[in-house]
Amino acid sequence: MSLTERRVARLVSIVVSAAVVVADVYLFVTFVRVLRGQLPPGWIWMIGSGIVLIFAFALWRLVNHIRLYRLGQ
Repeated sequence: MSLTERRVARLVSIVVSAAVVVADVYLFVTFVRVLRGQLPPGWIWMIGSGIVLIFAFALWRLVNHIRLYRLGQ
């Protein structure tokens, strides 16, 4: 398969989505280890669930881009 403009754009999207997934995992680990004891109890669940939702969306986007890249679309 040749590298068309669409495939290069999809490849860049894969790299960016993977970077967001890795950064989100790092953010969650940092949140659990460092910031969890410093925040009020209500904020812990809101921030934690927000991080998990962003992770789920970024992972879904990454898998979707990989699938489309393999199909050549």
